Formats: sequence, C-alpha cells, structure tokens
Amino acid sequence: MKSTVLITTIAILAASASTPLVAADRKDLRTAGYDHAMQEIANTAQPGQSAHGWRYFSDPAAVRAVVISPLGDYYLSRGKGLRWVAGAPSAA
Repeated sequence: MKSTVLITTIAILAASASTPLVAADRKDLRTAGYDHAMQEIANTAQPGQSAHGWRYFSDPAAVRAVVISPLGDYYLSRGKGLRWVAGAPSAA
C-alpha cells in the first residue's frame, strides 16, 4: 500500500512539474519555424475573376506551396497538386 501511494505521489509531482513546459509560449516555434521561407505570390485578379481573393504562398526550395481561399480553406501542395488540409470554422 505504501509503495502505491509513493508511486502515485511521484507521478502527480512529475505531471505538475511538466505542465508549464506544455503550456509554454510557442513564439519560438515560429522563429525556428516551419514556414520561415514561405513567400507570398502576388495575385492581381480583379473582382469578378475566379482567382479574386485567393492568397498564394510558395517555398521553391522546399517544393511546397499553400493556397488560401477567400472563405479560409487551406490547400497544400508538395509538388504533386493541391490537397485540402483545413477549413475555416463554420458559424453554428
């Protein structure tokens, strides 16, 4: 019984000590980042044209691109065409 209490106490202390690590500010991830080489591609589409409002980003060195629709849908390409990866939350 005493060993179970001891193990439980150690587990609780370890969990509480690691909580600040999990909840830490994640700004450092952006600077070390995944998308630091992404460059926005200019979109000159005018209102009424099918590409109006879309945003395009590319990282030629990593052979990947991101396209964001006017509604907030994200598409990713790793050199083999676009694939939908996320959408804007719908209003409920």
